Amino acid sequence: MVKKIATSQLRKGMYLCGTDRKWIDIPFLTTKFLIRSDADIDTLRQYCREVFIDLAKGLDVAEPEHDYTTPPDRSAPAAPEPGPLLPFRSRFETVLGRIRAGSGLDFAAVEDIACEIVSVLDSGSISLNRVEGWHQSGDRLAHKAVNVCFLAAALAQRQALAPELVRHTAIGALLHDLGLLKLPQAILGKASLLTDAEQLEIRQHLATGLALLATTPEVPSTVLEVVGDHHERPDGAGYPRGLAGGQIGLPARLVGAASVYEALLSDRADRPAQSKVEALRYLYQASPAQFDAVAVAGLIEAVTVYPPGCVVELSNGVLAMVDEMPADDPGRPACRVIADSNKQLLFQEQRIDLSQAVHSNLAIARLPATDEPFIELLASFAAMERL
Repeated sequence: MVKKIATSQLRKGMYLCGTDRKWIDIPFLTTKFLIRSDADIDTLRQYCREVFIDLAKGLDVAEPEHDYTTPPDRSAPAAPEPGPLLPFRSRFETVLGRIRAGSGLDFAAVEDIACEIVSVLDSGSISLNRVEGWHQSGDRLAHKAVNVCFLAAALAQRQALAPELVRHTAIGALLHDLGLLKLPQAILGKASLLTDAEQLEIRQHLATGLALLATTPEVPSTVLEVVGDHHERPDGAGYPRGLAGGQIGLPARLVGAASVYEALLSDRADRPAQSKVEALRYLYQASPAQFDAVAVAGLIEAVTVYPPGCVVELSNGVLAMVDEMPADDPGRPACRVIADSNKQLLFQEQRIDLSQAVHSNLAIARLPATDEPFIELLASFAAMERL
């Protein structure tokens, strides 16, 4: 049974089968899927007033048996810091402490931290799955800076950038939110919606960060671009300059995607942290308009968590859409095959569960970026509800 409801009634576990908007106007690959995350609900509420749900495949609007909206218990002790990252965070806290005390930026110390992080990535001794969000313990800014540095430097390496540019990307990632040091905690920790004046003050952290770096002549121009441009967006809707597409330097695009991913993983005063799956799904669905598509694809591959709805190419050349992930191995999800190895669309559903032994010979070979021509073609077919 199909039922029309207001988006205010949405909850996880419902099966979406249509909306009051054309598919092309909302950032989903299809209008038929099981709602699994708060990010799905937030996006639907942003774009739609009413949607259609299939009660045969998902939940109704009745109260759920479990309260999915209750935030995590904040009285529980915070999870321990991932060991390999903690020394870098401690060292960067010292850098930030000197700035707070009025001693200025120790750029040499920042450069050393960034170079050591790149070296750790080169050695392959740490998985990006060890990058966890902030959960109300330790210096938030230092935590985020080191996390984003690891992520952005890894993405730069995946792009085969020159070693010097990888290092500059890592330095820029460490310093990208430096201007937040000068913002009042009353704004940064506010649990309610920010006023227009407060949002404008938040946006000033870019200029503030650049001003803090202006007295350090040895800062490379790439680092300055990262600090000033990491909130620009490919569709031109970012700030402060409204740059679009190739006008935004690649390091700034990499840091921008990594920064949002890290922020989604972290607790905030106005919302609990999201899971890796939810955060990556949000980035995937919002690319290539809000985030660089290649950067997002690289991030998903690096973390090896393939969110439902993304299109992957398997080792036998077929294209498949991820349906669901097993809890024990997110790198081997259940998929729905949508195109054969010659990239011819299939209209008869075929499912492959990579977690099953019968498919042990198959693996995900790559995740095509959402701006690749064939993926855009798939989106067009999805718009016509042929997938």
